[in-house]
Parts: sequence; structure tokens; C-alpha cells
Amino acid sequence: MIMPMNHRRGPSKPKPNDRRGVVLIAALVCLSIVLAMLGSMLLGALRRGRELHAERDRRQCELLLEAGVDRAVYRLAKEPSYRGETWTLRAPEITSHGSGLVRIKTSDDFSQSRRLEVVAEYPAGDEFSIRRSRSLTLPIQRRQAEE
Repeated sequence: MIMPMNHRRGPSKPKPNDRRGVVLIAALVCLSIVLAMLGSMLLGALRRGRELHAERDRRQCELLLEAGVDRAVYRLAKEPSYRGETWTLRAPEITSHGSGLVRIKTSDDFSQSRRLEVVAEYPAGDEFSIRRSRSLTLPIQRRQAEE
């Protein structure tokens, strides 16, 4: 059978089911992009939280070191025979996150000065503990009665 020219078939129009498939694919692509963005934001927040905890621990260790130096200088001024100590601070005494440890050692360098070594560790005994140390040389102050 020969068809007349005016009855030619043109391009077929999309069926309603085809449109739903395209919309579904577009929605899935948008959803995957949003999930990727949320995942990235969550990882960034977790990373930032870890960095803040590490910074808090570093700062706490530095404060313990300063306190150890101050304690050693004070004790040396009051007790010339002071040779050092190990100072342990429990978690509730500091920040409730971990205990601290400060080791103080003194030694005479010649007859005119005394060497002071202070090491602070926070949290003490932890595999991720932070250590800071400071060494000072202090002049030995003689009392006027001794001179």
C-alpha cells in the first residue's frame, strides 16, 4: 500500500513515561551532588574539631610548662637546696580531659649559676601526648650573711 505524501510520519513525540525517567535521573543527579556537598562539610567539621582539640592540648601543655618554671624558680628562691620534683596533676585539677605531668630538675653549673630543666607532658601517658621543655640558667644568689 502506498501512502499519500501528506500522511508521512514525523519525529515521534516523547511519551509521558520517558519524561518521568528524565526527571527521575535529574533528581538523582541533584541528590547525589547535595549528598557529596553535605559529606564534604561533615568531614571538614570533624577535621576542625580534631584540630581544636589538638590546639587545646598544646596550649594546656604550654601552661603546665610555664607553671613548672614558675614553681621551680619560686622553690629555688625559698630553698637553695631544691633539686627538683615530679609534679602530677589529675584531670579534674586541670581541664577534666587528661592528667598532666611536670618534671623539674636542677643542677649546679659551676659555682655562679644553676641549670633548670622543666619538661611538661599533656595528657600524661597518652599515645598522642604533647611534650614541651625549657632549659634555663639562673644565677645563684648568695645571701649577704654568707658573703
